[in-house]
Amino acid sequence: MKKVVIILLGMLISAPVFADFLEGEEAFNNKHYSEAILHFQPLADSGDFRSQYYMGYMYLNGYGVAKNDQLGLRYMQMSMNQNYHLAQAYMGFLYSEGRVVAADRKKSIMLYQKAADQGNTSALLNLGVAYYQGSGVPRNLAKAIALLEKIPIDQLPAAGRYLGDIYMSQDKNNFEKAINVYRQAAEAGDLAAYSALGDMYFNGVGVGRNYKESLKYYSYAASQGYGPAQYALGIMYANGNGVSRNPVAAHAWLSWAVNQGYEPAGAALAELKSEMTLTDLEKARQEFMRIQERVLGKGNSPFAEERKVLETEAQQKMQPRLARRRR
Repeated sequence: MKKVVIILLGMLISAPVFADFLEGEEAFNNKHYSEAILHFQPLADSGDFRSQYYMGYMYLNGYGVAKNDQLGLRYMQMSMNQNYHLAQAYMGFLYSEGRVVAADRKKSIMLYQKAADQGNTSALLNLGVAYYQGSGVPRNLAKAIALLEKIPIDQLPAAGRYLGDIYMSQDKNNFEKAINVYRQAAEAGDLAAYSALGDMYFNGVGVGRNYKESLKYYSYAASQGYGPAQYALGIMYANGNGVSRNPVAAHAWLSWAVNQGYEPAGAALAELKSEMTLTDLEKARQEFMRIQERVLGKGNSPFAEERKVLETEAQQKMQPRLARRRR
């Protein structure tokens, strides 16, 4: 009987604590950081590892409080020392970047591994990328694939993009896999995956060369502000690949890529400028402004458009059947 009483008392004590934590987490998710701190602070100071993680994160990033790296690091380390996977993954990131702590790739990998063993998707991603790039560990594509394949692409689209990159780095038998994971990652919102699909169709690697398809993927990623796709789109207009050659549009998109810090666009833009008249350059400036006002951040995903077409076709196929039934 004593054991039952102890368990019940434990439940009575922990229930209010857990409720207070949930209120803090809800406030944090709604970006009400000052309110979140009111819930997390007493819990963290009493040893709750989840609250310690959030307090550390907020102090390290200045959310709801004045940024305080040392206090943030102390909270984060307390949570990490209690084997909390979110704190382990975040500390792995700090050691990887050399932020607040001295850069230490070995410690970073060790912490990512601990968090990954608990199923933390960010740690799985960072560890998978480390094995793919040979950063802090010997390069091992099999390990990289095994880690990245554990991550649901709809939850962490970058995992699909990196998987696609790995498949593309292997033999052509894996190109179909690359297309599939790139598509999944793109549908889940990864702009680099859209650009990667554009590259495949532009170069005819793994698929037949198709500038129309390439233009579709580049255009969407470019409209969402992705520099490499803006550069690729500018090159298509500059050379007339699958579109009428249009130096004005090319100049505008290459200028946007330069603004995004995409270095290869600078040289291409300089070369293009040398061939343009002052009138063309003025038109390019106006096109640049038009894109800013009417294009950037807008536009439907190619996958949304594909779904509309399929839905329309399905409805059209159903109409004759419905007509026959009415007769």
